[in-house]
Amino acid sequence: MTYAFDDGSSSSTDSVSGPFVNWHARETRDGAISGRSFSIRDEDGERTDITSTFKKGVIFDLESLVTGWCWADGSVGQAPLWEFNESPARFNPQPEDRGTESWKKGFQIRLGLSKTESAMWSQAGAGAFQGLKSLMKAVNADGNGGKGEGLCVVAAMTDVDEITYKKGGTSAPIFTIKKWAPRPECLKEQTVVAAIVEDVESRTFASEEFVDEF
Repeated sequence: MTYAFDDGSSSSTDSVSGPFVNWHARETRDGAISGRSFSIRDEDGERTDITSTFKKGVIFDLESLVTGWCWADGSVGQAPLWEFNESPARFNPQPEDRGTESWKKGFQIRLGLSKTESAMWSQAGAGAFQGLKSLMKAVNADGNGGKGEGLCVVAAMTDVDEITYKKGGTSAPIFTIKKWAPRPECLKEQTVVAAIVEDVESRTFASEEFVDEF
């Protein structure tokens, strides 16, 4: 089977909590997390590098995927604004800029870091979104091996794509499908997207977590 996914490149006119995963195209300002790596942030805001986990393989719950536009003005502790698409299969037009900042493509998806540990990858920016495009390209090329619906994909980060723009650049994870597997227990009670979205919108984040260009 295939999964309808619009990358936005040709647009026409019981709550769930973290921990939260982020892709870092560049080193964090405090130097705690190196560039081209993944981290997980706990309730106290402490980050831990989990790149090795992504290289081994992570469970992606595709049924929880939501995409849309995210806006943040760079203020530390200021919650980002989200405008979500009705479906990952179709991207809405980009909202008008707010001040000097523009909206960035973003997404949220539930992950299983193991069979018993779940997390959410919620992020906007070119590097992270390019990583999602890599995942969905691999997913649709692979289908699900003819094993039927209702499965989660297990994918590993096998390389990093270095992307150069006219001004600056970024890096993005490249994913390879390892296998398809039944949804683990840690994700079975966390597939209600509305609850996930509400929880994320109510939280505040450091602005660098949503900016992955350099």
